[in-house]
Amino acid sequence: MTESSGPHRQQLLRGLSFDHLFAVRTVASAGSFREAAKILCLSQPAVSQRVHHIEHILGSPIFDRHSGIGVTLTDVGRAFLAFCDRAMGVLDELHADIAQDDGGDAETTLSITAPSDSIQYFIIRLLPLLRARFPHRQLRVTQAGSRSESLGMVKSGAADLGFYRVPADPQLSTVALMDEKLHLVAAPGHEILRIPVGERAGALGAYPFATYVASMRSRQLVERWALKAGARLRVDIESQSLDVMKQAAVSGSAITVLSGPAIGDELKEGRLAIVEIDGMPLVRATAIVVRPGDEQRPVIREFIELLVRVGRAASDDATPEVRWSHDSKVAGNAIPLPVPVGGVSAANR
Repeated sequence: MTESSGPHRQQLLRGLSFDHLFAVRTVASAGSFREAAKILCLSQPAVSQRVHHIEHILGSPIFDRHSGIGVTLTDVGRAFLAFCDRAMGVLDELHADIAQDDGGDAETTLSITAPSDSIQYFIIRLLPLLRARFPHRQLRVTQAGSRSESLGMVKSGAADLGFYRVPADPQLSTVALMDEKLHLVAAPGHEILRIPVGERAGALGAYPFATYVASMRSRQLVERWALKAGARLRVDIESQSLDVMKQAAVSGSAITVLSGPAIGDELKEGRLAIVEIDGMPLVRATAIVVRPGDEQRPVIREFIELLVRVGRAASDDATPEVRWSHDSKVAGNAIPLPVPVGGVSAANR
Protein backbone atom coordinates (compact mmCIF):
# COMPACT_ATOMS: atom_id res chain seq x y z
CA MET A 1 0.00 0.00 0.00
CA THR A 2 1.46 3.35 -1.04
CA GLU A 3 1.90 5.68 1.93
CA SER A 4 0.82 9.31 1.76
CA SER A 5 2.83 11.59 4.01
CA GLY A 6 3.35 15.16 5.15
CA PRO A 7 1.28 18.00 3.71
CA HIS A 8 -0.12 15.75 0.99
CA ARG A 9 -1.63 13.35 3.55
CA GLN A 10 -3.04 16.25 5.57
CA GLN A 11 -4.69 17.66 2.46
CA LEU A 12 -6.21 14.28 1.59
CA LEU A 13 -7.51 13.75 5.13
CA ARG A 14 -9.27 17.10 4.98
CA GLY A 15 -11.11 15.83 1.93
CA LEU A 16 -12.72 12.93 3.81
CA SER A 17 -16.49 13.05 4.20
CA PHE A 18 -18.72 11.79 6.99
CA ASP A 19 -19.73 9.01 4.58
CA HIS A 20 -16.14 7.72 4.69
CA LEU A 21 -16.07 7.85 8.50
CA PHE A 22 -19.46 6.20 8.86
CA ALA A 23 -18.40 3.39 6.50
CA VAL A 24 -15.40 2.59 8.71
CA ARG A 25 -17.50 2.67 11.88
CA THR A 26 -20.14 0.44 10.35
CA VAL A 27 -17.63 -2.15 9.11
CA ALA A 28 -15.98 -2.18 12.55
CA SER A 29 -19.31 -2.65 14.29
CA ALA A 30 -20.73 -5.21 11.83
CA GLY A 31 -17.50 -7.20 11.66
CA SER A 32 -17.56 -7.63 7.90
CA PHE A 33 -17.87 -5.64 4.67
CA ARG A 34 -20.83 -7.75 3.61
CA GLU A 35 -22.87 -6.98 6.73
CA ALA A 36 -21.85 -3.32 6.64
CA ALA A 37 -23.09 -3.05 3.06
CA LYS A 38 -26.51 -4.35 4.14
CA ILE A 39 -26.73 -1.80 6.96
CA LEU A 40 -25.63 1.09 4.73
CA CYS A 41 -27.81 -0.04 1.79
CA LEU A 42 -24.74 0.07 -0.46
CA SER A 43 -22.98 -2.50 -2.58
CA GLN A 44 -20.07 -4.28 -0.95
CA PRO A 45 -17.60 -2.84 -3.51
CA ALA A 46 -18.83 0.69 -2.65
CA VAL A 47 -18.11 0.13 1.03
CA SER A 48 -14.74 -1.43 0.26
CA GLN A 49 -13.83 1.53 -1.96
CA ARG A 50 -14.47 4.00 0.85
CA VAL A 51 -12.35 2.04 3.30
CA HIS A 52 -9.56 1.49 0.74
CA HIS A 53 -9.48 5.24 0.09
CA ILE A 54 -8.80 5.95 3.76
CA GLU A 55 -6.23 3.15 3.99
CA HIS A 56 -4.44 4.62 1.00
CA ILE A 57 -4.27 8.02 2.69
CA LEU A 58 -3.07 6.54 6.00
CA GLY A 59 -0.61 4.25 4.29
CA SER A 60 -1.70 1.38 6.51
CA PRO A 61 -4.59 -1.09 6.71
CA ILE A 62 -7.49 -0.23 9.00
CA PHE A 63 -8.75 -3.82 9.06
CA ASP A 64 -7.19 -7.25 9.03
CA ARG A 65 -9.27 -9.35 6.61
CA HIS A 66 -10.03 -12.95 7.66
CA SER A 67 -11.42 -15.07 4.84
CA GLY A 68 -14.83 -16.53 5.66
CA ILE A 69 -14.94 -14.93 9.12
CA GLY A 70 -14.82 -11.17 8.79
CA VAL A 71 -12.51 -8.34 9.81
CA THR A 72 -10.77 -7.06 12.93
CA LEU A 73 -9.24 -3.66 13.58
CA THR A 74 -5.52 -3.07 13.31
CA ASP A 75 -3.74 -0.72 15.72
CA VAL A 76 -4.06 2.05 13.12
CA GLY A 77 -7.70 1.09 12.69
CA ARG A 78 -8.43 1.45 16.40
CA ALA A 79 -6.84 4.91 16.40
CA PHE A 80 -8.83 5.93 13.32
CA LEU A 81 -12.06 4.53 14.80
CA ALA A 82 -11.53 6.70 17.90
CA PHE A 83 -11.20 9.70 15.57
CA CYS A 84 -14.43 8.67 13.80
CA ASP A 85 -16.25 8.52 17.14
CA ARG A 86 -15.06 12.02 18.08
CA ALA A 87 -16.01 13.46 14.69
CA MET A 88 -19.47 11.86 14.68
CA GLY A 89 -19.98 13.03 18.25
CA VAL A 90 -19.45 16.62 17.15
CA LEU A 91 -21.96 16.08 14.36
CA ASP A 92 -24.49 14.74 16.88
CA GLU A 93 -24.01 17.84 19.04
CA LEU A 94 -24.68 20.05 16.01
CA HIS A 95 -27.84 18.08 15.25
CA ALA A 96 -29.01 18.50 18.86
CA ASP A 97 -28.40 22.27 18.74
CA ILE A 98 -30.35 22.60 15.51
CA ALA A 99 -33.21 20.46 16.83
CA GLN A 100 -33.39 22.59 19.97
CA ASP A 101 -33.55 25.81 17.96
CA ASP A 102 -36.18 24.31 15.68
CA GLY A 103 -38.38 23.56 18.69
CA GLY A 104 -40.84 21.14 17.12
CA ASP A 105 -38.58 18.17 16.51
CA ALA A 106 -38.38 17.15 20.17
CA GLU A 107 -42.18 17.02 20.38
CA THR A 108 -42.65 14.71 17.41
CA THR A 109 -39.61 12.44 17.55
CA LEU A 110 -38.56 9.71 19.97
CA SER A 111 -34.84 9.18 19.39
CA ILE A 112 -33.06 6.06 20.64
CA THR A 113 -29.37 5.19 20.50
CA ALA A 114 -28.19 1.63 21.13
CA PRO A 115 -25.44 -0.84 20.25
CA SER A 116 -25.93 -2.85 17.08
CA ASP A 117 -26.97 -6.10 18.78
CA SER A 118 -29.67 -4.38 20.88
CA ILE A 119 -31.06 -2.86 17.68
CA GLN A 120 -30.78 -5.99 15.56
CA TYR A 121 -32.13 -8.53 18.05
CA PHE A 122 -34.51 -6.47 20.18
CA ILE A 123 -35.48 -2.96 19.10
CA ILE A 124 -36.10 -3.78 15.41
CA ARG A 125 -38.41 -6.63 16.40
CA LEU A 126 -40.39 -4.25 18.59
CA LEU A 127 -40.87 -1.54 15.98
CA PRO A 128 -44.44 -2.64 15.06
CA LEU A 129 -45.43 -2.35 18.74
CA LEU A 130 -43.60 0.95 19.17
CA ARG A 131 -45.21 2.48 16.10
CA ALA A 132 -48.63 1.33 17.26
CA ARG A 133 -48.05 2.84 20.71
CA PHE A 134 -46.62 6.11 19.35
CA PRO A 135 -48.47 6.64 16.05
CA HIS A 136 -47.85 10.40 15.96
CA ARG A 137 -44.13 10.24 16.67
CA GLN A 138 -41.24 9.51 14.37
CA LEU A 139 -39.09 6.77 15.89
CA ARG A 140 -35.44 7.40 15.17
CA VAL A 141 -33.00 4.59 16.06
CA THR A 142 -29.27 5.27 15.78
CA GLN A 143 -26.59 2.61 16.09
CA ALA A 144 -23.94 3.68 18.58
CA GLY A 145 -20.39 2.78 17.63
CA SER A 146 -19.25 2.76 21.25
CA ARG A 147 -20.43 3.16 24.83
CA SER A 148 -18.99 6.69 24.97
CA GLU A 149 -20.84 7.66 21.80
CA SER A 150 -24.15 6.40 23.18
CA LEU A 151 -23.65 8.36 26.40
CA GLY A 152 -22.58 11.46 24.48
CA MET A 153 -25.71 11.42 22.33
CA VAL A 154 -27.99 11.30 25.37
CA LYS A 155 -26.04 13.97 27.26
CA SER A 156 -26.05 16.30 24.24
CA GLY A 157 -29.77 15.81 23.57
CA ALA A 158 -29.20 14.05 20.23
CA ALA A 159 -31.03 11.03 21.67
CA ASP A 160 -33.91 10.80 24.15
CA LEU A 161 -32.89 7.36 25.38
CA GLY A 162 -29.65 5.42 25.32
CA PHE A 163 -28.92 1.71 25.72
CA TYR A 164 -25.46 0.75 26.98
CA ARG A 165 -23.76 -1.87 29.13
CA VAL A 166 -23.62 -1.28 32.86
CA PRO A 167 -22.23 0.18 35.10
CA ALA A 168 -24.44 3.24 34.88
CA ASP A 169 -23.10 6.74 34.27
CA PRO A 170 -23.77 8.96 37.34
CA GLN A 171 -24.47 11.97 35.09
CA LEU A 172 -27.50 10.23 33.57
CA SER A 173 -30.68 8.73 35.03
CA THR A 174 -31.10 4.98 34.63
CA VAL A 175 -34.81 4.37 34.07
CA ALA A 176 -34.64 0.65 33.35
CA LEU A 177 -32.30 -2.32 33.11
CA MET A 178 -32.42 -4.97 30.40
CA ASP A 179 -31.11 -8.43 31.32
CA GLU A 180 -30.02 -10.90 28.64
CA LYS A 181 -28.97 -14.47 29.29
CA LEU A 182 -25.64 -15.44 27.72
CA HIS A 183 -25.09 -19.06 26.71
CA LEU A 184 -22.08 -21.09 25.65
CA VAL A 185 -23.00 -22.43 22.21
CA ALA A 186 -21.49 -24.73 19.59
CA ALA A 187 -22.49 -26.39 16.36
CA PRO A 188 -24.73 -29.46 16.86
CA GLY A 189 -22.57 -32.56 17.00
CA HIS A 190 -19.55 -30.66 18.30
CA GLU A 191 -17.20 -32.87 20.29
CA ILE A 192 -17.66 -30.90 23.52
CA LEU A 193 -21.33 -31.91 23.63
CA ARG A 194 -20.25 -35.53 24.08
CA ILE A 195 -18.18 -34.72 27.17
CA PRO A 196 -19.93 -35.07 30.59
CA VAL A 197 -21.22 -31.70 31.79
CA GLY A 198 -19.02 -31.65 34.88
CA GLU A 199 -15.87 -32.16 32.77
CA ARG A 200 -16.55 -29.58 30.07
CA ALA A 201 -14.89 -26.60 31.79
CA GLY A 202 -11.61 -28.47 32.03
CA ALA A 203 -11.82 -29.55 28.38
CA LEU A 204 -12.75 -26.15 26.96
CA GLY A 205 -9.15 -25.14 26.22
CA ALA A 206 -8.87 -27.88 23.60
CA TYR A 207 -11.20 -26.05 21.23
CA PRO A 208 -10.98 -22.71 19.35
CA PHE A 209 -12.99 -19.99 21.06
CA ALA A 210 -14.58 -16.87 19.53
CA THR A 211 -15.26 -13.90 21.75
CA TYR A 212 -15.52 -10.12 22.01
CA VAL A 213 -12.51 -7.81 21.67
CA ALA A 214 -10.65 -7.11 24.89
CA SER A 215 -12.04 -3.58 25.35
CA MET A 216 -15.69 -4.71 25.41
CA ARG A 217 -17.47 -5.23 28.72
CA SER A 218 -19.02 -8.48 27.49
CA ARG A 219 -15.49 -9.87 27.02
CA GLN A 220 -14.71 -9.03 30.64
CA LEU A 221 -17.88 -10.81 31.73
CA VAL A 222 -16.88 -13.94 29.80
CA GLU A 223 -13.36 -13.87 31.22
CA ARG A 224 -14.68 -13.58 34.78
CA TRP A 225 -16.89 -16.60 34.16
CA ALA A 226 -13.97 -18.61 32.76
CA LEU A 227 -11.77 -17.74 35.75
CA LYS A 228 -14.48 -18.72 38.24
CA ALA A 229 -15.31 -21.95 36.39
CA GLY A 230 -11.64 -22.90 35.99
CA ALA A 231 -12.07 -22.91 32.23
CA ARG A 232 -9.11 -22.13 30.00
CA LEU A 233 -10.10 -20.26 26.85
CA ARG A 234 -8.19 -20.71 23.59
CA VAL A 235 -9.17 -17.45 21.92
CA ASP A 236 -8.69 -17.75 18.16
CA ILE A 237 -11.24 -15.14 17.05
CA GLU A 238 -11.91 -11.71 18.57
CA SER A 239 -14.61 -9.47 17.13
CA GLN A 240 -16.97 -6.59 17.88
CA SER A 241 -19.65 -8.31 15.84
CA LEU A 242 -22.02 -10.92 17.25
CA ASP A 243 -22.68 -12.13 13.72
CA VAL A 244 -18.99 -12.97 13.23
CA MET A 245 -18.91 -15.01 16.44
CA LYS A 246 -22.23 -16.66 15.59
CA GLN A 247 -21.05 -17.64 12.13
CA ALA A 248 -17.87 -19.09 13.62
CA ALA A 249 -19.99 -21.26 15.91
CA VAL A 250 -22.54 -22.29 13.26
CA SER A 251 -19.73 -23.34 10.90
CA GLY A 252 -18.05 -25.39 13.63
CA SER A 253 -14.95 -23.18 13.55
CA ALA A 254 -15.24 -22.15 17.21
CA ILE A 255 -17.25 -22.24 20.42
CA THR A 256 -18.61 -18.93 21.67
CA VAL A 257 -20.78 -17.17 24.25
CA LEU A 258 -23.79 -15.32 22.84
CA SER A 259 -27.00 -13.79 24.15
CA GLY A 260 -30.34 -15.57 23.97
CA PRO A 261 -31.88 -12.92 21.67
CA ALA A 262 -29.00 -13.34 19.21
CA ILE A 263 -29.32 -17.11 18.86
CA GLY A 264 -33.07 -17.72 19.13
CA ASP A 265 -33.54 -18.51 15.44
CA GLU A 266 -30.41 -20.68 15.20
CA LEU A 267 -31.48 -22.75 18.21
CA LYS A 268 -34.99 -23.28 16.79
CA GLU A 269 -33.56 -24.27 13.40
CA GLY A 270 -31.01 -26.66 14.92
CA ARG A 271 -27.97 -24.74 13.65
CA LEU A 272 -26.65 -24.11 17.15
CA ALA A 273 -26.81 -26.02 20.43
CA ILE A 274 -26.44 -24.74 23.98
CA VAL A 275 -23.47 -26.26 25.80
CA GLU A 276 -24.47 -26.83 29.40
CA ILE A 277 -21.52 -25.96 31.62
CA ASP A 278 -20.81 -24.70 35.13
CA GLY A 279 -21.69 -21.03 35.64
CA MET A 280 -23.89 -20.69 32.56
CA PRO A 281 -26.05 -18.95 31.58
CA LEU A 282 -24.53 -15.60 32.48
CA VAL A 283 -26.69 -12.50 32.81
CA ARG A 284 -25.61 -9.33 30.98
CA ALA A 285 -27.27 -6.09 32.03
CA THR A 286 -27.86 -3.12 29.73
CA ALA A 287 -28.85 0.23 31.21
CA ILE A 288 -31.53 2.36 29.55
CA VAL A 289 -30.76 5.97 30.39
CA VAL A 290 -32.11 9.49 29.92
CA ARG A 291 -31.02 12.97 30.88
CA PRO A 292 -31.81 13.86 34.53
CA GLY A 293 -35.41 15.08 34.72
CA ASP A 294 -36.52 13.31 31.54
CA GLU A 295 -37.47 10.17 33.48
CA GLN A 296 -40.81 11.82 34.28
CA ARG A 297 -41.69 12.60 30.67
CA PRO A 298 -44.85 10.64 29.75
CA VAL A 299 -43.35 9.34 26.49
CA ILE A 300 -40.32 7.95 28.36
CA ARG A 301 -42.47 6.27 31.00
CA GLU A 302 -44.77 4.77 28.35
CA PHE A 303 -41.82 3.54 26.31
CA ILE A 304 -40.28 1.73 29.29
CA GLU A 305 -43.65 0.35 30.39
CA LEU A 306 -44.04 -1.14 26.91
CA LEU A 307 -40.60 -2.77 27.06
CA VAL A 308 -41.28 -4.16 30.53
CA ARG A 309 -44.58 -5.69 29.45
CA VAL A 310 -43.10 -7.26 26.31
CA GLY A 311 -40.27 -8.74 28.37
CA ARG A 312 -42.72 -10.22 30.85
CA ALA A 313 -44.88 -11.66 28.06
CA ALA A 314 -41.94 -13.55 26.55
CA SER A 315 -41.68 -17.27 27.26
CA ASP A 316 -38.07 -17.93 26.28
CA ASP A 317 -34.59 -16.41 26.18
CA ALA A 318 -35.16 -14.84 22.77
CA THR A 319 -36.48 -11.67 24.44
CA PRO A 320 -34.52 -10.02 27.24
CA GLU A 321 -36.13 -9.21 30.56
CA VAL A 322 -36.64 -5.46 31.05
CA ARG A 323 -37.32 -4.04 34.50
CA TRP A 324 -37.73 -0.54 35.91
CA SER A 325 -34.64 0.58 37.79
CA HIS A 326 -36.92 1.19 40.82
CA ASP A 327 -39.83 -1.15 41.46
CA SER A 328 -41.97 1.75 42.70
CA LYS A 329 -42.14 3.11 39.16
CA VAL A 330 -44.22 0.12 38.07
CA ALA A 331 -47.09 1.24 40.28
CA GLY A 332 -50.06 2.89 38.64
CA ASN A 333 -52.30 2.09 35.73
CA ALA A 334 -50.90 -0.35 33.21
CA ILE A 335 -50.61 0.95 29.67
CA PRO A 336 -52.51 -1.19 27.13
CA LEU A 337 -50.15 -3.24 25.02
CA PRO A 338 -50.89 -2.77 21.30
CA VAL A 339 -50.53 -6.00 19.36
CA PRO A 340 -49.64 -5.94 15.65
CA VAL A 341 -50.62 -8.65 13.21
CA GLY A 342 -49.20 -11.92 14.51
CA GLY A 343 -49.25 -10.88 18.18
CA VAL A 344 -46.52 -10.16 20.67
CA SER A 345 -44.85 -13.53 20.22
CA ALA A 346 -44.54 -12.93 16.48
CA ALA A 347 -42.97 -9.56 17.07
CA ASN A 348 -40.36 -11.12 19.29
CA ARG A 349 -39.41 -14.22 17.36
